[in-house]
Amino acid sequence: MENPFRYGSIVTGEYFVDREQELAELQLDMRSGQNVVLVSPRRFGKTSLVLIVAERLRAQGVLVAYLDLLTTPSKATFANGLATALYRDLVGFKGRAWHKLQQFFGQKSLLPTLKVGPDGTPSIELGLGERSGELDTALARLLEIPGQVATDQKKRVAVVLDEFQEARLIDDHLPTLIRSVWQMQPDVSHVFLGSQRHMMQRLFTDKSEPMYRMAKPMTLDAIPSDVFATFIKGRFAATGREITGAAVDRLLEITSCHPHDTQELAYFTWNLAFLEGVVATQETVEHALDRVLRAESARYTEVWSRLTKTQRLVLLALATSGGAKAIYSESYRQQYGLGAQSTVQSSLKGLRDTELVDMIPPAKYWIPDPFLRAWLLRMTGAVTG
Repeated sequence: MENPFRYGSIVTGEYFVDREQELAELQLDMRSGQNVVLVSPRRFGKTSLVLIVAERLRAQGVLVAYLDLLTTPSKATFANGLATALYRDLVGFKGRAWHKLQQFFGQKSLLPTLKVGPDGTPSIELGLGERSGELDTALARLLEIPGQVATDQKKRVAVVLDEFQEARLIDDHLPTLIRSVWQMQPDVSHVFLGSQRHMMQRLFTDKSEPMYRMAKPMTLDAIPSDVFATFIKGRFAATGREITGAAVDRLLEITSCHPHDTQELAYFTWNLAFLEGVVATQETVEHALDRVLRAESARYTEVWSRLTKTQRLVLLALATSGGAKAIYSESYRQQYGLGAQSTVQSSLKGLRDTELVDMIPPAKYWIPDPFLRAWLLRMTGAVTG
């Protein structure tokens, strides 16, 4: 018997919940050559979503390349990662022999070298140092390849850059370079994923930014509670187990339908029900939450230890109040002992930069991690700031 819920990794197939409208819309956009910027909080399933779409499109003959910018912390590693993704996904490790590397990159005067990692995974290195004067030129030539492939093979091409908010950390001028090349590729869909909402919004909606209106905006919200409830009950039933309606309601109340964390709490709940041979009830969910918080406690404690006093107070205030629109108001600051408005403002900036706090438009600040909220509420009586 296997647990019917999955968390902590890419989710596909029967473990993927709903998103049919988003799947259909993104598939149509990418097949049509539309640029898209997809923004959601971390662990909302955007990578799973785009990879499912990519597989569907590949089955239709669309070429889709994927690169996660979290794996490329410098311009040189970004160049190597992009080269690897383009050759792997637009040509195919299985479809073409690696000795044709020179043929693929030679038209752009690039000199790639094949490397094989300890796990046998092949990658490409261009041999460009961070201070190399040829690095920007090489990157521009790499960025031209998707358009060239689309023209030469008369196929639709899509390129996905995940965690695109990292682009500015890689190099402040990287978004400008990407825009200058990719705006000339009408047959290529460029998809930008991001988890830091305020940074992504600034990149694509601020008139002073080079990516301004480069892509169609798309967001992922929490999955509707009725859809998630049906999924949870169905997954329990598929394994011969039962969960009460009240237990499902309580589980979704705790997680606020956060996709990853709902799967995690459901995973722990199913485990308890299976091991104890009982119907999952509200009490089972509460015991499962205890186990989740114990499992996450070390991570949250480490995060807490790095925060300033005011940042801690702001987090506790948001957890206790369930979020706040008037966080800068004198009454709110006095109620939770937050101090001066300027101090709260700087603290919030740091909390948003580390994704501990998010803002729901137009101006409600909240803690998007439901287990962090629960952890904070449990420690509120013991913590004075």
